[in-house]
Amino acid sequence: MTTSTHGDQLRVLGPDTGLAQVFAFYEGHAHGDPSAAWEAFTTAWNWAAPLATAVAGADARDMPVALPAAGGGFTLSGRWHLPAHDGTGPWLALPLAGGERPSRPVMDSPGGPDLFAVPSEVLRGAVHAVPGEAAGPGPVFRLEGVHVPTGFATHAAATPLRAADAPFLWTAVAAQALGAARRITDALAAPATASAPATASGAARGPMRPATVAAELAAVLHDERLSLAAALHGAPAARLGLVPSAEERLAARVRRAGNAVHQVVASALDQALASYGYAGEHPLVHLVEAGAPILQQVRYATQLLPPDDGTSWKGANL
Repeated sequence: MTTSTHGDQLRVLGPDTGLAQVFAFYEGHAHGDPSAAWEAFTTAWNWAAPLATAVAGADARDMPVALPAAGGGFTLSGRWHLPAHDGTGPWLALPLAGGERPSRPVMDSPGGPDLFAVPSEVLRGAVHAVPGEAAGPGPVFRLEGVHVPTGFATHAAATPLRAADAPFLWTAVAAQALGAARRITDALAAPATASAPATASGAARGPMRPATVAAELAAVLHDERLSLAAALHGAPAARLGLVPSAEERLAARVRRAGNAVHQVVASALDQALASYGYAGEHPLVHLVEAGAPILQQVRYATQLLPPDDGTSWKGANL
């Protein structure tokens, strides 16, 4: 299945598509443009829908607000009611409004994320009774200035995923992480477009993008891509169902791929900064920033959306 996002954004595959095709599609698009690929994905699919979702407070004085945070992500404040049912699980989804966008602007740009996943532990000490508070579905809590990374923000109006769609989310996120990292190693290996900056004595600091290091890191990604692609070969769509043992193995492989991506990106960035010196001028730094939401999400994907039983896979053998 394909679904079209708003305007001329990318067309994306969903949980009705075979996982091998999902992997190839998202890896390729994230390699081409990590930022656009992630925006298209979160605009099309509300991956936070299966999480326990709080209800935004209706009082205008305490209406939830998300503001851009220095260094990336969002600063979230406001009042919510906990869900009526018992237990929230390890993650909680916090909307900015009850099914509609608030009338006053809450973001710098219209159409920004309006649903945020936070660890349930942020509720410690935040749940309280409020005199005169209208009855809600559950206990009231207020948060003030909680930082939410961009990778944990999505769109409430997007097509909701189900808990059983977890293998689709894992596959799509791991694919995007591998694609974004591949783009970064490409940038590290590319011929220098300008001379390396000179030191105070006039000596060059060294090569801008060491091809040898880039090739080694690209080889690590190549192996991870092949391994995950082989594991997904012939796998059905998420909505056709995977047997529990297959889901467990997939979750383990996604975690391994995520770890490899983080190591590759960190090594590439260290090499780039060591050779170039000034972070703000190196194009690889901007690529890392563009892929940051994907890198944030892939570290927690199997925890954010675990299988139906609400547990996360732990220590599965490959």
